[in-house]
Amino acid sequence: MFEKKLIALDIGNKTTKIVYGCTNKKNIAVHNYEIIKTPKDCIKDGVIFNAELLSQALIQAFKANKIPKADLVINVTGTGVITREIQLPLSTDKEIEQILEFEAQQYFPVDLQNYTSDFKVLENVTDSDGAHTRILIVAAPNKQIEGYIHLAKLLKLQLIAIDIPANCVIKGFSYKSMQNINAKEEYAVVDIGYDTSMVSIFQNNLLKFSRILLNGSADIDRLIANQFNLDYKKAEEMKIAFKGTSEAQLEVAATSEKELVNVIEKAMNNIVSDISRFIEFSNSRDNSNNVQRIFICGGGSKLAGLSEYFAGYFNLPVSLLPFGNEIIYKGKKDKNGFEEDYIRLINAIGGLVRT
Repeated sequence: MFEKKLIALDIGNKTTKIVYGCTNKKNIAVHNYEIIKTPKDCIKDGVIFNAELLSQALIQAFKANKIPKADLVINVTGTGVITREIQLPLSTDKEIEQILEFEAQQYFPVDLQNYTSDFKVLENVTDSDGAHTRILIVAAPNKQIEGYIHLAKLLKLQLIAIDIPANCVIKGFSYKSMQNINAKEEYAVVDIGYDTSMVSIFQNNLLKFSRILLNGSADIDRLIANQFNLDYKKAEEMKIAFKGTSEAQLEVAATSEKELVNVIEKAMNNIVSDISRFIEFSNSRDNSNNVQRIFICGGGSKLAGLSEYFAGYFNLPVSLLPFGNEIIYKGKKDKNGFEEDYIRLINAIGGLVRT
């Protein structure tokens, strides 16, 4: 039996992903979805600046796609959101709450009175030092959280959870069949967004580390615009044309292909160097295993040749995050189109998982 249906939002600087669906113990059912352009200047680095305009765009998308009212889950991200993975003596949830009430501040370089915090138990571990509980603690600025609460009120929907992308990936992986993911491998998931990217490292399908990096696919647009003296819209068209999926393909043909490749590689070098530093940091903190595979997702992951470029840089197997048989699509839109869009919907789909 499936749980009640929810609406999950993943609001990015460039696009907003809407997923309407539900879950049970074995499957995630997507009944409808939509990807819309985020209205200009509505959100930056995860902070909502114009909730009224954003709510209007969402309400219009709900009506156009016949998405009914349902409880709401929103993904929150941005450099203001801080995550920490800590280890405590084996404890119950109530004991953890009591410990963190007095000790959480020592793990964060900010005044937690200005932040909303929560925790998630990742796993219980027993080793030579005894039994421990690994915990993910998250703190988000109160003002940022208030923006999402205000948006929910404008939408006239009950906001039941504010989640983070790393946790949504965790929950998505909890459904992954072993034919798609080798749980014993340590692997990284790189979510390439427009202005930022997220790197999450997993072992035994459990999160080890996660960080937001200040690089995204917009870096490619900026470098193309500067190199060829174009506005950002034209630069983005050229980037898309490089993938062979745009009518602007003729413009690419008229431009030095080698020059364009060099510009794109320069932008990708900035992204992969930051990812590399984080992976090296993760490996240095825990010598029990090293990253053996990389999965990529997000809107920026579809750039032609990106998987091959990552594989050559890291000397590791790299692929798009696989679409698993745990996802059941029940929408009226083309199923092939949904599977194509899945790589951009992962965070919103994971937001449907509330148990």
